[in-house]
Amino acid sequence: MICYLLDTCIISNLIKPLPSESLLAWFEKQPDESLFVSALTIAEIWCGVVKKPAGKKRQKLEQWFRGPEGPLNLFAGRILPFDENAALLWGEIMANGEKAGTPRSAIDMMVGAIAQANECTVVTDNERHFHGFKIINPLAFTR
Repeated sequence: MICYLLDTCIISNLIKPLPSESLLAWFEKQPDESLFVSALTIAEIWCGVVKKPAGKKRQKLEQWFRGPEGPLNLFAGRILPFDENAALLWGEIMANGEKAGTPRSAIDMMVGAIAQANECTVVTDNERHFHGFKIINPLAFTR
């Protein structure tokens, strides 16, 4: 079974009022047990919720985040940590990027390192951020 690590942009797209049709079609074909998120994605989503001003919109987002359709419950048991293996891979990725004169986003490379450490394909529409990683972009698919 292929393991997919969903980038934050993919989760964000899914919760839009009108998510990408090609993304929804791709998701329908994937078994739940093959879909993972990183602890960093959980952190980025929560940060986005907390940055909202107090009010009904933020309250609704907080309820979604913690509720049965939120990422904590939907991906329970499938949230991958930034552990020792990922940390070592990240160090190499960042050092190699600097040596090559192509510095990279620390958070994106942490997600990439988590994917490599867990033998996952990164699911993202930010293809250029994950150059050199095994990726798939369901938003680029046509029906």
